[in-house]
Amino acid sequence: MNTQSDIKLTDQLERDLIDHELGKQSLGFMQDVKRAIAAVQGVIARLQSQARNAKVAYANG
Repeated sequence: MNTQSDIKLTDQLERDLIDHELGKQSLGFMQDVKRAIAAVQGVIARLQSQARNAKVAYANG
C-alpha cells in the first residue's frame, strides 16, 4: 500500500512539474506573439505616415 501511495505522489509531482514548465513556455510564446503584433503595428504606422507625407509632397508638387 505504501508503494502505491508513493507512485501516486510521484505521478502528481511529475504532472505538476510538466504543467509548470508548459506554463512558462506558453507565457513565452504569448510574449513572442505580442512582440510580433507590435512590430507589425509599427510597420503599418510607419507606412501610413510615409503615405501621408507622399500625398502632401505630391499635392504641393
